[in-house]
Amino acid sequence: MTRTFIRNATVITMDGRDRILKNAGVLFEDDVIVEVGTDIDPGSDADVIDGTDRIVMPGLINGHIHMWQTAVRGFGVNWTGIEHHLHMQTEWVPVYQPDDMFQSEYVGALSLINGGVTTVFEWCHGNRTPDHSDAAIAGLERAGIRALFIHGTVKTLPREGEVHFSQVPHPAEEARRLRKRYPSDGGMMSLALGILGPDYSPVEVCEKDFALAAELDLWSSAHYSGRKGKVDGGYFTLAEKKILGSRHNAVHGNAMSDEEIKLLIGTGNTITATATTEISGGSKAPLISRVLEAGGLPAIGNDSETATAGSMLAAMRESLAIDRLFRNVKRDAAAKTDAPAATNAVYRGMPVPPRKSHDTYDALKWATIGNARSMGLDHRIGSLEPGKQADIVMIRANDINLVPAIDPVDAVVAFADAANVETVFVNGVARKAAGVLTDASATTAAAALRERTLRILAESGRAALAEERFS
Repeated sequence: MTRTFIRNATVITMDGRDRILKNAGVLFEDDVIVEVGTDIDPGSDADVIDGTDRIVMPGLINGHIHMWQTAVRGFGVNWTGIEHHLHMQTEWVPVYQPDDMFQSEYVGALSLINGGVTTVFEWCHGNRTPDHSDAAIAGLERAGIRALFIHGTVKTLPREGEVHFSQVPHPAEEARRLRKRYPSDGGMMSLALGILGPDYSPVEVCEKDFALAAELDLWSSAHYSGRKGKVDGGYFTLAEKKILGSRHNAVHGNAMSDEEIKLLIGTGNTITATATTEISGGSKAPLISRVLEAGGLPAIGNDSETATAGSMLAAMRESLAIDRLFRNVKRDAAAKTDAPAATNAVYRGMPVPPRKSHDTYDALKWATIGNARSMGLDHRIGSLEPGKQADIVMIRANDINLVPAIDPVDAVVAFADAANVETVFVNGVARKAAGVLTDASATTAAAALRERTLRILAESGRAALAEERFS
């Protein structure tokens, strides 16, 4: 048994009491947190880490990402949504090999760890064979990240004579095979089903997919817009037909009505926003404020690194800024004016109106306990509490871009980046220490990924993409 004690740190617990502690410590044994507080006796056998000038907090959780696309990172920054689907699913998925999946997941996970992420909800829908799924999982395991592998299905447009993907239920035998391999959510790797849902499949397919998730006692997740999809009435229809259960996660949903949001939240289901990608392809607000108004806790993620960096530090501040923008637009529309108060109209002693937007603590909550709760893992991760997993991040508060860091939450959410992340413990194991990833193969893996990228472009007939910026 190994005991580790982080002492004399500023500790953001994200626990039920929302405690932020000065000159505090965190004690963990192997992979479990034992004690968090200001008066801890670690014993004489503990490894002691000095937390002076350090912010200690729960590991960040990436609530939604397609990390299998890391090999084509950046190619879709200027794409429309239609271009993304055509290139990613119809051109590149058919030439993706299992080793491409492995390298993408491995490098993508190392990148997340580098930025303070200890758990990823990997929504994998590029796995056209069982070998692709196994390779993707192997890449996650190799990196040492905690992962919820959300097993999806490819959405390649059919050739003449082929059945459209929307008509094909989730592959039950493959799901059962993986469930047998990962029978519980108690380990470093757990399983969920990435189903087509009411946007992408008719009622008959939805019924089979939700039934499969129930049979295997798994959460399901689906991409959803809220516009008219394959199921007329969306989640209302699934609820009416007794198909919708209480362990389902809807991603995006920007066009959902307030009533549909309340239906999902009221039945125990969850909603995840990926604000940056959502405003890149649409004009409707991410469902952060409306989830809160419906009584839920928002969850956030990055979506696809074809267009958006997989940084949860960035996702927190971008989600907060985007939510504030849409709240301001809504407020101005209600006031029928967008004219700000003139500077010379401000005077000493004037009444200051209350703030009406969410703050940095809210954003940190979305990226920790909110994401944990979105897929039913908040009993294990998302906060620093005794009995939970030792997923812990240390950030240097005296770095030049963070100092003075008087408010630790503001410092982390508004200013921190991966360079400020000094130490990352995943399940009690140091995956980043002294500011450097502990995996000695990280540099080699990055080079191997680039080789896979060039092969994918060549085999898909898109090699010119690697040269189009150059004269």
